[in-house]
Amino acid sequence: MDSKNDALFELAAYLIASARDCLEEPQIYGPLRLIGGVEKIIEMGKLDPSFYDEFLETKRESMTRETLAVMSDRQAFSKMLDDILLAFSEEMKRRTTRS
Repeated sequence: MDSKNDALFELAAYLIASARDCLEEPQIYGPLRLIGGVEKIIEMGKLDPSFYDEFLETKRESMTRETLAVMSDRQAFSKMLDDILLAFSEEMKRRTTRS
């Protein structure tokens, strides 16, 4: 990827292909593909500082590691997603209640 436009195009293509694949793949692949989309958004911060987000960067490694570790354990995968969602909701609250 040479530019953020290329990165945006790749993200859009990934999401469109994922949407199509989700029609025929096992249901559990949908959340995996969405996590992959988030990882691509985070990676865009390396291409353009305007996309960089410190909170997202701190979540990237653990999200990738935990997703790979729990793919075969649906209950653990669900808990991991719940934990990430909680962290994101706490961060959203922090960002929206700043003075």
